[in-house]
Amino acid sequence: MSRREKKVSERRSSLIRAAINVIAAKGLTGVTMNSIATEAKCSFGVVAFHFQSKEGVIFAALDHAAEAYEAYLAELRETSSGPADRVRSMIQADFSKRASGRASVALWVAFWAESVRVDSYRERCAEMRAHFNRMVADDLSELARQRGREIDAYQVAVSLNAMISGLWIEGIVSNEAIAKGQSQGREACLAFLRLHFPEDF
Repeated sequence: MSRREKKVSERRSSLIRAAINVIAAKGLTGVTMNSIATEAKCSFGVVAFHFQSKEGVIFAALDHAAEAYEAYLAELRETSSGPADRVRSMIQADFSKRASGRASVALWVAFWAESVRVDSYRERCAEMRAHFNRMVADDLSELARQRGREIDAYQVAVSLNAMISGLWIEGIVSNEAIAKGQSQGREACLAFLRLHFPEDF
């Protein structure tokens, strides 16, 4: 990568971080190219050069958040010893400071809220949801085979991920300390999984 390409990449990354901060603070309806420029301490023209439109930078922010989460999850899964351990790693990631701090959850909630009205947001969120549901379902299917048990792995995976989303929202609207809410969230998910795999969770 040339010096110029590196500089362009760094500037683009700084604009995405600024967009994430604005979305977390104001929601998607509060995002403008100017608000991103102000947060990034640059001109409107710089933001427009890199992203052309408000929707372009919003999708870039969503993709960046998803990629960062998946990279973190991959780190944890690399050291996992089997399907149960991989699912525990996901739960650990989902209730970590990196994934479920107030700013991170506010970002995801902003997209979920607007996906009710905006087809393009709903489609992107649905793609991500389906990906993570399938990943968990694959692990649960493997675990069920190991245990000689028959379960609807996809339904359990969807239920688990729905619980996690609800617990994220619970964490940001409650008066509990974030760390306490994260701990309670982890335990709630493990308790749910013990209904299906008591010896593993």
